[in-house]
Amino acid sequence: MELRSALAKGQLDMNALTCEMKPKTTGDSAGSRFGRRDLLRGAAAGAVAAVAGTSVAVAVTAAASSPVGAGIRAFKLYTGPDHASHALEGTIDEKDRTDVIAIHFKETQAHSSDDWHVSPELQYVITLSGTLEFTTRDGQTFVVRPGDVLLSEDNVGTGHKWRLIDDQPWRRAYVVLKAGAKDSFVAKTAG
Repeated sequence: MELRSALAKGQLDMNALTCEMKPKTTGDSAGSRFGRRDLLRGAAAGAVAAVAGTSVAVAVTAAASSPVGAGIRAFKLYTGPDHASHALEGTIDEKDRTDVIAIHFKETQAHSSDDWHVSPELQYVITLSGTLEFTTRDGQTFVVRPGDVLLSEDNVGTGHKWRLIDDQPWRRAYVVLKAGAKDSFVAKTAG
């Protein structure tokens, strides 16, 4: 079964799924076989795939942190007019597409933390394992769990810090957005 169809229908073998992705076509992203939405859906299930011009193996390992149909839970870190980092809670618009230029992965051991810093570039940070608490300088905190997406765009100002709050390593994928690309974050409305 084609990965895109399986992701869309939720028909994945959650214990082991391996597939080979075809190279992304050049030109208009609408003609791409796999796009950012497929990447985000796969990541929310514990898999990450989509590297332009290459093949990649995909392994599904975990379930998303939010119930099916509730949307992909997301947070946005941004720099306000006060040059301080602020956070919004929301979801990812699964119908929207955006241009990305790179994907890379990182693992940090359990019980780690990182002191005040800004994001190096506009990027999605997709958590595959580990539970973290993020804090901004004004004391705002939020918790990111496996399957959550963080849109990190606070690349100037006072920054943020994080710490792992469970016994798992933080495994994540960084998906770098193209300069000027519209992100797919939808802020939660008060109510």
